Amino acid sequence: MKKQKTRYNRRKFLLAFTVAMLLFAAIRHVFTIQVPMLAMNDDNEATDDDDITEVYVGSQDDEWYSEANSDEETTEEETAEEATEELTEESSTEEEPTEERPADDSVVPPVNNSIRQNPHRVQGVYSWTECFPDINDVQLIAAQKNGITPVKSRREIQQLIRQHKLVNICNSPYYTVDELTHSMPYLVPKAQHLLNTICLNFIDSLQIKGLPVHLPMVTSVLRTAEDVSRLQKGNGNATTHSCHCYGTTVDITYNRFVPLVGYYDPHTPLLRYDLKMKQVMAEVLNDLRTQGLCYVKYERKQACFHLTVR
Repeated sequence: MKKQKTRYNRRKFLLAFTVAMLLFAAIRHVFTIQVPMLAMNDDNEATDDDDITEVYVGSQDDEWYSEANSDEETTEEETAEEATEELTEESSTEEEPTEERPADDSVVPPVNNSIRQNPHRVQGVYSWTECFPDINDVQLIAAQKNGITPVKSRREIQQLIRQHKLVNICNSPYYTVDELTHSMPYLVPKAQHLLNTICLNFIDSLQIKGLPVHLPMVTSVLRTAEDVSRLQKGNGNATTHSCHCYGTTVDITYNRFVPLVGYYDPHTPLLRYDLKMKQVMAEVLNDLRTQGLCYVKYERKQACFHLTVR
């Protein structure tokens, strides 16, 4: 009798299975397919997924291994102890008595939110006359020390200009000079430096305090003997021995300020009688006067700060 052929050939089956496994291994190696493996215990039994954590080593063989979450697991006894401690802390916090505020006025008032939001607010000075009390006799000593010899006419000033003892102050981006009728726009270099410092500090203070930038206006500078005599006819406060005769003194008005619009316009309307601008200028002058850089006199009738370099 002929032997009946079996449906499956064992050799062919093993050969096909081996080829399939090799292809699977090659594909896994080429495409770096990461297949996590379950950890095995001593009895060769796979552990539950909830008790293991899969961690990728990142070696050349792209191996994976699993670690038990022993550090993250907590026993039921530890959880119960922590809950008991939390309940104890909450009960002790609730039982602490609250301190009653005294009924008198010793309670510290709350901080004003507007001051906290704008710490660089405009303060000014506590008194115009007391903060700027330097009269003409006090300023005259500093003017004679730091200034030029008084001249009789304006022709003599040209010689001092050629000797670089006087400088013109008209061309400055930090302030503007008014139309002078009884003085000339010249100062000694030390006084010009002081004027630049005053106006720069003023502009910087306006920006810090959030105010629109304006330029100060100089109303009186250097005078000759002829200018003083003409001024005395219409101004009773003008003295013969004026500090303006030494090129060390300027008058800065506190009632007129020039808006900074980015271009020159002689017809730009001036800012007049602005209290905040006046207070900011007072802060700047008071600071420089405290540093010993100048003398300042508050002149009510002339509406200006009369100051001399020290």
